[in-house]
Amino acid sequence: MNHPAAALVLALAVTAVSAARGAEPQARLVARSVLPAATVRAGSPPSGAFLSVPERATAAANGVRGPAEGPFLAAQPVQGFSSMVPGELGTWWALADNGYAWRPNSADFQLVLYRVDPRWNEPAGPRIDGTVVLHDPDRRIPWTIACDPKRGTPLPGFAFNALPAAHAACGADPSARILTGFDLDPESFVRAPDGTFWVSEEFGPFLLHVSADGRVLEAPIELPGVRSPQNPFLKIADREHAERPNLAASRGPEGLAISPDGGTLYALLEGTVIGDDPRDLRIYVYDVAKRAFAHGFLRVRLEMPSQAVNLAALVDASGARVYPDAVAPVAGPVSIGELKAVNDHQLLLIERDNHGDDVTAPRFKKIFLLDLPQGPAHDGTVEKALLVDLLAIPDPTGAGGDGDFFRLPFYTIESVHVVDRQTLLVASDNNFPFSNGRSRSRSQDRRGPLAADDTEMILVRLGTPLDADPRLFPPAAK
Repeated sequence: MNHPAAALVLALAVTAVSAARGAEPQARLVARSVLPAATVRAGSPPSGAFLSVPERATAAANGVRGPAEGPFLAAQPVQGFSSMVPGELGTWWALADNGYAWRPNSADFQLVLYRVDPRWNEPAGPRIDGTVVLHDPDRRIPWTIACDPKRGTPLPGFAFNALPAAHAACGADPSARILTGFDLDPESFVRAPDGTFWVSEEFGPFLLHVSADGRVLEAPIELPGVRSPQNPFLKIADREHAERPNLAASRGPEGLAISPDGGTLYALLEGTVIGDDPRDLRIYVYDVAKRAFAHGFLRVRLEMPSQAVNLAALVDASGARVYPDAVAPVAGPVSIGELKAVNDHQLLLIERDNHGDDVTAPRFKKIFLLDLPQGPAHDGTVEKALLVDLLAIPDPTGAGGDGDFFRLPFYTIESVHVVDRQTLLVASDNNFPFSNGRSRSRSQDRRGPLAADDTEMILVRLGTPLDADPRLFPPAAK
């Protein structure tokens, strides 16, 4: 049977032959696939019961309407792709994030992996071929979770850690311990050679190891030397000596890469650590076999400063400031979106500004090629070079329907992966139902009419081939 993925691979191969006859001057768009914003998982429980009044109003302004109270959506939305890795037969695994971007409002959003067939450039659009719900029946997670509120170590007494009311997303079997966006904030993942998944998580931050069917396999692994305000182990009961987090909320490892041999993980923080240069981000290196982090960390330098922790905004359940002497830092304008391997010494990095779904137009969305330092005497500095400008991708065939240059004008662009030596997959996290970057980009004054962003996946062909390791390619592309 003719498979769309095979046809695409053939087309890319033909293009590669043409390229051999004459160098291609720059990257260009070759395919696009769009998952509609309103896509939901059939038969799934309702979601959005904990959205605030302002959040419901934001969703309504984007054309997504729901009741004033109770579950805002009748089912679980298929949204928030934070990372994509190759599956089988042209499909890709996609990691959903924690739901609605914050612990208190995401307690009834089930954490899932989706198997997606992009069906590139087909009118029918992408198809969801499978869903894996993350769960912890063996109680590997030691702190209290939303779907098992009577067991585990209580969370620290910040206001955002208050346990939610019971809800349908926990399912009928309490022993399943389904995981939700209240418990973890998964942001990137990789597939190990044995078929299990490693997930980078921002609340801790942690590394999480899960089976192919979504079962947590071991206790979450804490990244050394960093804790965010959502870390479940922060000691704040003694206010005079309250432990101070040194990493901003949800600014943990936004990117996670695995070496071609599956032996090493690279976890890149999204925010700067207190005491570090605000333009430097840490990359932690983890030896899978030894279950141990390398001593120290690598550093990659951003084009502009990143976000630092705001201790002044942290309050307890009574509304009292936990750190009354703290001063709010200046907000950093740049974040990272993803980290993925090219070979055993090079990585892909998405770096972006924090604009896209507001009146201020986005101006910085780029993919860089990182070169890891070599030899025992290195100082940990990672070199980088520009690979693709995601706000100006040449589109000579009109595959993107956005003019001569295709743009990804989104607040969050969070997936990149090698398809072959000259092709990258890139995808957006649509932050449903709150983001509206595409509709703003098509409005002359960026004010509307507004619509919730779809999830967009594209294939970008590079002008110069990468030294990519074939072990990282999708099976159909080998």
